[in-house]
Amino acid sequence: MPELTLQARALQLAERIDLKGLEREDQLSSNPLAFGLGPHGMVVLFRFGAVVFIGLNPLQEEEIIASLKGRLIEPLPVREEESVTILVKPEADDSIVAGNVELKNTAPERLLLIAEALAVSVALAHDEQRIGQAFDRIEPVASSLKRRKLLRGSRGDLLEQIGEALHIQQRLAGRLEVDRPDVLWDHPELERLWVKLADEYDLALRARAIGQKLEVIRETADTMADLLSTRTSHRLEWYIILLILVEILLGLYDRFFS
Repeated sequence: MPELTLQARALQLAERIDLKGLEREDQLSSNPLAFGLGPHGMVVLFRFGAVVFIGLNPLQEEEIIASLKGRLIEPLPVREEESVTILVKPEADDSIVAGNVELKNTAPERLLLIAEALAVSVALAHDEQRIGQAFDRIEPVASSLKRRKLLRGSRGDLLEQIGEALHIQQRLAGRLEVDRPDVLWDHPELERLWVKLADEYDLALRARAIGQKLEVIRETADTMADLLSTRTSHRLEWYIILLILVEILLGLYDRFFS
């Protein structure tokens, strides 16, 4: 095969993509769902909302995105994007040189590994942005706790933070399974290529960083929940005391002034 240059581009389109019913006899992979297009093109779809295009032009990419419109669950207003240039050199080893991926050939299993790395990278970028926003919201809560005070009206914010943390954790847990893509079970000789790709995009490090931040958010949320519960209990105790006092006063009034 002569030398060839391909462009690969990954987009995080939505929180999830409904892939049911898209299976075809000529598919290259079922997990993730991948199809060939043209002599060297490939489309790879991931349930966690990412799509990867390899060797396609912008018009082809937009046509495929438009065809997925009804299958996008919670589409994102701003799409995370990651791209890389693939250089096919029959005499070279599979490697990453100056930010470009060099491959011996365009075998589907090699292109699938690149798609996996790009898809996980854009998904992590989306979660990093969301976890950053969650940290911005939780900062004033942490500051108030440091001053031994509770923010007024913080119950709704607390519930939102807990839900956000759990939702990101669920998405992240599903993607952590791609630490070893399915294609490697049939092609273990490509393990080194996957390790290089994972290192290039810092997939494991970024996933751990998100996990650590989630722990901080959960711990802060748990602390807030306990404090809010305690504050509510104290209020109920005062309400009960006031009701008892009112009942006593009414009893005394009836006894001495009726």
